[in-house]
Amino acid sequence: MAIFHTSVKTFSRRKGQSAIAAAAYRGGLLLADYLTGQQHDYRRRGGVVESFCLAPQDAPSWATDVVELWSAVEAAEKRRDATVAREFEVALPHELSGEQRAELAFCIAEALVARYGFALQASIHSPGTADGLNHHVHLLATTRRIDANGFADKTRELDGGPSGKAQVEWIREMVAATTNAHLAAAGIDACIDHRGLAEQARSAMLRGDAIEAAVLAREPTRHVGKAATALARRGQASDRTQANDEIRLENQERRAQLLDQILFQGEPMASSSDARPGTAPGSAGARLGVVTPVPGLEIRGVSGMRLSKLIGADTDATPPQQSLPELIDEGARALAEVVQARADLALQPVRLWLEQARAELRKSGESRGLRGLVSEVVAKIKAVRNLLMSRARRLMTLSSVERLRHMAEAEWERFTTDPPRPGYWSPSEWTERRTRRLSSLEKRTAELGQARKQASSEALQALDRAIEGHADALLRRCASAPKAERPAGNSAAPPALGLSGSPKPPRLH
Repeated sequence: MAIFHTSVKTFSRRKGQSAIAAAAYRGGLLLADYLTGQQHDYRRRGGVVESFCLAPQDAPSWATDVVELWSAVEAAEKRRDATVAREFEVALPHELSGEQRAELAFCIAEALVARYGFALQASIHSPGTADGLNHHVHLLATTRRIDANGFADKTRELDGGPSGKAQVEWIREMVAATTNAHLAAAGIDACIDHRGLAEQARSAMLRGDAIEAAVLAREPTRHVGKAATALARRGQASDRTQANDEIRLENQERRAQLLDQILFQGEPMASSSDARPGTAPGSAGARLGVVTPVPGLEIRGVSGMRLSKLIGADTDATPPQQSLPELIDEGARALAEVVQARADLALQPVRLWLEQARAELRKSGESRGLRGLVSEVVAKIKAVRNLLMSRARRLMTLSSVERLRHMAEAEWERFTTDPPRPGYWSPSEWTERRTRRLSSLEKRTAELGQARKQASSEALQALDRAIEGHADALLRRCASAPKAERPAGNSAAPPALGLSGSPKPPRLH
């Protein structure tokens, strides 16, 4: 299951840290500190998949050279206690392929550079654990903005306080949104949530999903750290791992108790449109559709697990049918995304049709005919949305591949024009690295050709025609539903669906 992890930390001379040493370690490089004469050699370090530099468009050329960049960073900071670098560590989903993770890391790095104007080195690392799940990227950034004249002012908004907290929250939200977009583009049914557990629990309760909010309530475990993790790998216990084991045991007991109360003793959750037991009509709880939790339950947070994970549901079993209100809401959300992307499609009648379907459901209840109509309309809405997403993905992929190809070309030119320097690489090492750069350039060139073909004007025009055709079919289907007479003086009322179940007038033969 994809997990969310984003952390921010700084490197300071006060702690005896060096930006050059940090860059060499994360990139698996040999970098020399010309101010101290010390060399930091991590070329033999394993686990470094890929490393690249990004900088604003008007930055000098040396800002994308890892050797010159960090030497310039150390030279620009004069104070003995200066903060010389800032690092953003981000988890990358193991469900993605290596290329997809590299593209995700590039998009996250690009968003940070565009917002804060600094230069950074991105180093993608493979898992160092046996489970093979801990893919992540280290984004080592300068603490100063950089422009055509070199280093400028410090990025003080990230230093701390209310401003720093707001910026960190933006970064976390951006990472989650970007990661989820890439997971969806890859066709992977997984998502991550940057919010805290308590906030997720409140959100689940507000949308009326009391079972998920209650059953998945748990106390979060504590951060273990490097030392305790190393002890655990050697089979030795520590205070932190023992405390987490106790928390997990308590969570399991609480989950089992909640399952007994909710699944066997409690009443099934009503739809969000019905009043809950214990809530007066018109009260805040009734309006929001909030279910009162099980007595004695303390909502501390919600994990990313699903109910089926807890009760051991058979994965081959037929999933429960989606309720009709949920299906209508899903169609309304998909329609809102379509309208936001293509307002010119004029799908206002579809929104009115969904409103009428919701009113029909409240008035006469669910019927097979109503469910069939709603399912058909929602499927057509999703078809339009999927085509729009396909068009957007092609353009996004083209932009990303063009940048990756430009980076590969720059790396190739640097290796072909820069001979091996004494003390850096041996001739065989330089030849091996040069071969990898050439292979990467050829690969990126092939990807660029395919992306340009997918995003050509002819391909996009064909997609546009398909989008418009599906939108027209959707409008025709909504217009073909049986209509009822509109009440007098209510010209804005949506057309009725004609599925209320009222008896039909007799036919004369």
